[in-house]
Amino acid sequence: MLKKRRLSQNKEAIRGILLIIVFIVGLVFLRGMLVKRGVSITMLTESDYINAAEYCMQKKYGEEFEGEYVYEDSVYVHPMSKPEWHVVVDFESEGGLTSFHDNYVGYLKKEDLEKYIYELIKPIYGDCKVYTQPYDFSLDDSFNRDTDIMTYVNRGNYITCIFTYKKAKNIEKDFRKVCDIFLDKNLQTNRLLVTYFTKEDFDKFEEYRMDYIFNQQKYYYRISSFYSKVDKVGFDEVKILEGDEKYGK
Repeated sequence: MLKKRRLSQNKEAIRGILLIIVFIVGLVFLRGMLVKRGVSITMLTESDYINAAEYCMQKKYGEEFEGEYVYEDSVYVHPMSKPEWHVVVDFESEGGLTSFHDNYVGYLKKEDLEKYIYELIKPIYGDCKVYTQPYDFSLDDSFNRDTDIMTYVNRGNYITCIFTYKKAKNIEKDFRKVCDIFLDKNLQTNRLLVTYFTKEDFDKFEEYRMDYIFNQQKYYYRISSFYSKVDKVGFDEVKILEGDEKYGK
């Protein structure tokens, strides 16, 4: 009898442990589902933030996103259709609720903005290449897929990079003409850069090589200036950087 009683007690203990394990696993699963569905709960792990950011972005823009990683108070994600776009989704928590803010509109307006700027500066540089890159700052929450291009260029955060093979004779004069155009059209780019290439390098240049070109100084000259978005007084000091002395030789 004593042996049977001990066996019964052991079975009850094992059953209790199994029930606790099942409960914990179920709770973790349920919590994950709630986060993915955007239910406001306290975020505990990096996966929580990534799952919630993916859901919020999908709900806002109507397309699939994949989370990459969390850095400080931001989740980096990319649309499944454009894995090379690294969209920033900032988050903030208050009272147990977490809200998300993103800069995806900067990518959605990228192509149209580049075409618009190209037509404005073509009389100065002739055939050139224009690329805009959103800064890693979230935009106004009212921005969405339907935000018009002029609203974005006036209130967005982006850098404008222009590449040309024009002879570098009037670098600063041409650059100031471009600055005047940006001011006249209220294009509030955070930073404006113009880089001078050989014709050969210009023809084969693609946007993904930009960081490499800048880091290795594979150009004749690069001229740049920052726009004062706080005071809105225009562009500040113009800086001209000479590239590798062996470039183009």
